[in-house]
This record gives sequence, C-alpha cells and structure tokens, in this order.
Amino acid sequence: MENEDLSSKCENLMNIVVESRKRFGKTCVDYDQKILLVEKKLLNLQIETTSNYRFKPKTTVSSQEPESSKDMDDFSVEIVDKQKRIDDLIKKLQNTHEVLAQLDSDGVGKKLRFPLTAEAILSRAKAKEM
Repeated sequence: MENEDLSSKCENLMNIVVESRKRFGKTCVDYDQKILLVEKKLLNLQIETTSNYRFKPKTTVSSQEPESSKDMDDFSVEIVDKQKRIDDLIKKLQNTHEVLAQLDSDGVGKKLRFPLTAEAILSRAKAKEM
C-alpha cells in the first residue's frame, strides 16, 4: 500500500512537471512572438523617421550651364548621326553580299564572261574532252 501511495504521488508530481513545462513552453513562444512584433515595430519606426528626415548636402550642386547642356545635345546628335551611317553601311554590305551570292549561282552569266569566238569555244571543248 505504501508502494502504491508512493507511486501515485510520484506520478502526480510527474504530471505536474509535464503541465508546468507545457505552460512554460507556451509562455516562451508567446514571449518570442511579442518580442518579434515589438522589434518589427521598432524597425518600421526607424525606417519611417529616417525616410522623413531631410538631409542637408555638404556641398551645393550648381545648376548646369546652358553651354554644357548644348555641348551634350550636340554630342548626342553626332552619335545618332554616326549610328545611322553605320546602319546604312551595314545594309549596303548585306546587299553587296546578296548580289555576290546571286552572281556566283548565275550559270548564264558565267558563260557570258568567256569570249564567244569560235577559237575559244573549240579550245574549251578540247580541254573538256581531255
């Protein structure tokens, strides 16, 4: 009987320990969540105050002079003109390549390049027979 009494007391104490651990665990989780929430609010507050703060520059930036802006405009126009010239040259080069490819594949044109004299035709025929 004394053994049963002791084991029931021990079991009772174990249950109390388990329940207290559960409550303590829930409290820790709640505490961590609250800490994270407060940290997030603090960070947002810091970001807001930093973004609303107006910084004063150490040196003032002078406005652009009309002469320098004109130079930049002239330079950009010059670049655009040169780009157009390059594009035109590329198109002309492509057209030249197409014409050369057509000339290479043209059989009639190749025959017309050779002289049409009777002697030339006979010499070509003899060369083919050999």
